[in-house]
Amino acid sequence: MTSHADPNADLLSMLQATAAIGGPTSNADLLAQLNADPEPDPLAHVEYTGDLATDSTAELDALARGFRDRTAQEDERFRLATDSEFWFVLCFKSREEKDEFLRTARLVHLGDKYIDGHAAASALGVDLPEPDTGKED
Repeated sequence: MTSHADPNADLLSMLQATAAIGGPTSNADLLAQLNADPEPDPLAHVEYTGDLATDSTAELDALARGFRDRTAQEDERFRLATDSEFWFVLCFKSREEKDEFLRTARLVHLGDKYIDGHAAASALGVDLPEPDTGKED
């Protein structure tokens, strides 16, 4: 077992990881979230006639389309998030081995179970290719 110069280093790393859970991992990620296009207004294209029954039906149809579109987007997001080709697992013989690996690799501040691959690549100095999202810029 190795001794650490700063006895608070592990605690600080765990606090940093706790603060970052679920949040953007970098300023670039935060900026991308802030600049993301807003969700479209499902009622934006409803043409109102002045007839309450007709307009109500048109609004309900538009809302239903909006929910179907959002469901399709979430289904695709879920498919991408759970696609086994996007992740891998490292296993150790003990919690102590895992913790030592994370400390030595300087990754413990990113978490101790699920680690963002882009954040780990950045911490390790690995340049990743841009993902092919199928969308044109």
